[in-house]
Amino acid sequence: MLELFNIPYLLTTYGYAGIFAIVFLESGIFFALPGDSLLFTAGLLASTTYLKLYILIPLIFISTFLGGIAGYYIGVHIHRLRKYAFFQKILKEEHINKAHDFFIKYGKTAIIFSRFVPIVRTFTPIVAGVVRMDYKNFLKYSFFSSLLWSTTVTLSGYFLGQIFPQMKDYMSWVIILVVLISLLPAVVEMIRNKKS
Repeated sequence: MLELFNIPYLLTTYGYAGIFAIVFLESGIFFALPGDSLLFTAGLLASTTYLKLYILIPLIFISTFLGGIAGYYIGVHIHRLRKYAFFQKILKEEHINKAHDFFIKYGKTAIIFSRFVPIVRTFTPIVAGVVRMDYKNFLKYSFFSSLLWSTTVTLSGYFLGQIFPQMKDYMSWVIILVVLISLLPAVVEMIRNKKS
């Protein structure tokens, strides 16, 4: 399990197939996987010619987009789990109604911005499926957010690797920094909620 968070090991051992699988799962199925740090590190390695950027970005985009679609369909069919006591607590009608109202007002924005927040990006497509967000809108905004996330985070790693080639020698610290930065929006939101 620890190998899942040893990103340089993952990239050098499993290459493009590993990137596709992890990004796909993290985009709408299983949250406890590296996301931003994986993309950033992959971009960093692409700057040293280990990975090819012209393969990397389309691969990440496709796996992100497909993972979101899978999450949406999980949400559509998750009501079948209501026969289990644990899911009865989570899938209460009042929770679903609140989520539905939220997606009516903010669904498009949520699809875009959640892509940049760990854990939230995994559950947003599932919730969109639970509340039956309009599928065409979901696809459109999921397409845009997937493209935005895959290019900006990967290219950030690539260009920083080009400017500071020595960054690859401090990979562990770089990954920790990326994780902290990616968690920042969630922390800020939690502080704001506590104050209000």
